Amino acid sequence: MNIREAKEEIIRTIKAYTAVDEDDQPVIPISAQRPLLLMGPPGIGKTAVMEQASKACGVGLLSYTITHHTRQSAVGLPELVHRTYGEKEYTVTQYTMSEIIGSVYEYMERTGHKKGILFIDEINCVSETLAPTILQFLQFKTFGTHKVPDGWIIAAAGNPSEYNASVRELDMAALDRVRLIHVEADFGVWETYAQKRQVHPAILSYLAMHPESFYRVELTREKRQFVTARGWEDLSRTLKEYERQELQVTDVFMEEFLRCPQIAADFSTYYRLYQATAGAWKIPEYLKGTLTAKERAALLEQWKNAGAEERCMAVRHLLAAASRWMSDLGRESRYLKREKEVLEQLVMAAGTRTSAEFFADREQARRIKKEHGILESWEEKLEIHVDRELKDCLLGRQMTGQQTSEQIRKEQAGLEAKREELVRALTRTTEDLKSVFGEDLELADWLGGIREQGDYEWCGFNASGYDPLMIEKRLEQQVKRQMAEMEEHYETDDRI
Repeated sequence: MNIREAKEEIIRTIKAYTAVDEDDQPVIPISAQRPLLLMGPPGIGKTAVMEQASKACGVGLLSYTITHHTRQSAVGLPELVHRTYGEKEYTVTQYTMSEIIGSVYEYMERTGHKKGILFIDEINCVSETLAPTILQFLQFKTFGTHKVPDGWIIAAAGNPSEYNASVRELDMAALDRVRLIHVEADFGVWETYAQKRQVHPAILSYLAMHPESFYRVELTREKRQFVTARGWEDLSRTLKEYERQELQVTDVFMEEFLRCPQIAADFSTYYRLYQATAGAWKIPEYLKGTLTAKERAALLEQWKNAGAEERCMAVRHLLAAASRWMSDLGRESRYLKREKEVLEQLVMAAGTRTSAEFFADREQARRIKKEHGILESWEEKLEIHVDRELKDCLLGRQMTGQQTSEQIRKEQAGLEAKREELVRALTRTTEDLKSVFGEDLELADWLGGIREQGDYEWCGFNASGYDPLMIEKRLEQQVKRQMAEMEEHYETDDRI
């Protein structure tokens, strides 16, 4: 299955395994809760999908890479204790708590999560001395003599032997104690994820034209080449920062993330073309509607006569600009909404605390949440921004609560005007693309990409009338990809 299907199965498993009856006992007994084992090539997103599933279910997640552990750290250290059996006292050996199990309890205390996932990565790469312990862990949910706490389920991940020389094949006894899920690379699924994560548009544009370059692994004695989903996403983050600081992007830079020289060189060439067209086409000006009628007509004519790669590139340029616009306005909307909420809280607390004390308490609460690992980075940025804006009004400019509330209302009204301008721009662009490309794949990619944006619902742009088109064209694209893969497969077989 693909990574999206794996995520859905993980979510269903969490719901089933954490369900309790009227006596607060697990509906599925702990002994019958087979751990999930995700088996798939490296860099495909096994760890990331586990994080997404745990957040979706509102449970904790504690990850461990088992290769870093010895038998002592996993099981615990032996210690001598005295026990009385009958009327005689004996000295016996017991084990201290496993570092892994202890970390689960620490995590529960730190975060408040009573339910969660203990995720063991690279489980089939353990040392020979630790292998029996892993079998015990899978069967009895224990390390040494200490159990995984109630409410916590076990999941694991591993790489097939062809991708890792240190892999130990799991025997039948181990496999009979897990629910094995084979995960395969699927660009279509990753593309949806990547659009939401705002992966660099040049990468999305390139892979839309060259999906065969999304994932490739060739590990032989003569050749060690690989390109993974992790590599593309890491490249995206660093590439954006290079652009922000106007740092030089070289071919060598690309090869540091894309460990296949051919793909790295091909994308490097494509990236330079992508950057060149971004300036030549004046995408921000087009989207904002500030081009002259002559400039706009010339640009649309150029796109109409362009080849498939340039047409795809144009759509990705437009999506990137629209995404930034939507994201900026969506963030401003969330900031204003939160400012209004916090201002109302401050007004209610006016009789017991000064404004300065109120903001000091909020800062202290953030610090505590951050120390305990339960403050998301986006949440921290939001709250810091809100405090800064409100403190500037109330403490800096000595505005009253009523005056501050009125200012927020005016800013919200201004934001609504900006939102309407955005919707007009998206509508105009949709009609232009339809007139230039017709109801073809480019239009489907544009509309599909817009709907994948995180602030699509807030924006209010209605693309629902084009749903059948998007479905039809995306299915058509999927079939073409499958046919290309089949042709490549048969060509490979012929060569062999």
